[in-house]
Amino acid sequence: MATVEYKCPNCAAPLTFDATKKKIKCDFCDSEFAPDVIESENVAKPSRHVNSRIDSEYIEGEKAEEYWMKLNANTTGYNCPSCGGAIICTENSAALFCPYCGNPAIIESSVSGDFRPDYIIPFSKTKDDASAAYKKFVSKYKYMPREFKQSHAPEKISGIYVPYHLMSCNVAASATYSGETHETWVAGNNEYTKTNYYTHKRAGNMSFQNVPADASSSIEDAYMESVEPFNYQKIEPFKSVYLSGYLADKYDMSVEQCRQKLDMRVRGTITKELKQSVTKKGYENVSVESHSEKISDETFSYALFPLWLLRTKFKDKYYYFAMNGQTGKVAGKLPTDGKKINLVSFLYSLLGAVIGLLIWLFADKNLFYAIGGGVLAMIIIFFVARGIIYGKSSNVSSKSDADYYETAPVNLTVDTDTYLRSHTSVRRIRND
Repeated sequence: MATVEYKCPNCAAPLTFDATKKKIKCDFCDSEFAPDVIESENVAKPSRHVNSRIDSEYIEGEKAEEYWMKLNANTTGYNCPSCGGAIICTENSAALFCPYCGNPAIIESSVSGDFRPDYIIPFSKTKDDASAAYKKFVSKYKYMPREFKQSHAPEKISGIYVPYHLMSCNVAASATYSGETHETWVAGNNEYTKTNYYTHKRAGNMSFQNVPADASSSIEDAYMESVEPFNYQKIEPFKSVYLSGYLADKYDMSVEQCRQKLDMRVRGTITKELKQSVTKKGYENVSVESHSEKISDETFSYALFPLWLLRTKFKDKYYYFAMNGQTGKVAGKLPTDGKKINLVSFLYSLLGAVIGLLIWLFADKNLFYAIGGGVLAMIIIFFVARGIIYGKSSNVSSKSDADYYETAPVNLTVDTDTYLRSHTSVRRIRND
């Protein structure tokens, strides 16, 4: 097993990938090269594998120390091709930095054989872009603790290539729904509402191309799904030279381990589109009576996608911020000031109580009921406002669909709406 370092053909200094110029750059002599040139000239220099002890503080750009304990990963060591120093890493590392000289190194065995990716999306966003996006994200949220606002600079900013399994497939589905239409009219002192009940049958098929699933257990799936989608127009056949200057993991989750998530996303997409084919016709209160889906023609590929990961610590707790290294889309969680949120929610609810009291008093002219209505409005508004404010502290959420990866809208093979019955209700609206 060996580490690989790409050397400048002109001065033999280490090379790194420049995301802004899409070139391989030498920081020593300022030479620039196309990735294909460096790959074809085979200027990588291997070194011999050695064993060493782990010290997580040595590894630049690593995430929280407790992460190492959580993974319980086997560790291994390599010699730096530049200075000969010991590089310590987990068995899933694919690219890293020497803790002594700071030069990048690529672990050859992690990007070869079964672990050689089919594709890669190179970084387009820089470390400065990630830092600026983090500051913008933090500035938009007003309900953080004051101490965090004063010292929220991220401790570590890491550019990481994250491993993904990509699934392409066809899906066929069928479903039965119940739905309604409503007609309302006024005659005399009464308002009439006629409800028509229907059964809707739908069937169709869809195709998906490269639906992604995070294949590394080291990063929470919700973060990775929150920074989707990646622009596949910029995807390229894998070249290890793109890893130079960044961290990278190889997959430690198999296709089968990711399969449940992939299946759920494609099934969820076709089910949603079948239901939308009913609601788009104007039917209301549409609910699922039965459904089934069948996935076929699955093919899988393996890719590395770019991610900037930032970490900051507040009151012994780590908070993470992720940015898509290609598109700049961000996802993060921030600490909250509960007292400040409760105070603001109370002020909103107090205003709502006054408005509710006045509306109820005007409509019913009964002070007792008006006070009750005001209190009810106050309670509802307090919890709604509190939930909204807390919700804005994080935009991290899991995806249950794969809309972006469908090759075309659902092709309907069954599309029937069957009338069942009607019911008319009457409501008296005035007394003469």
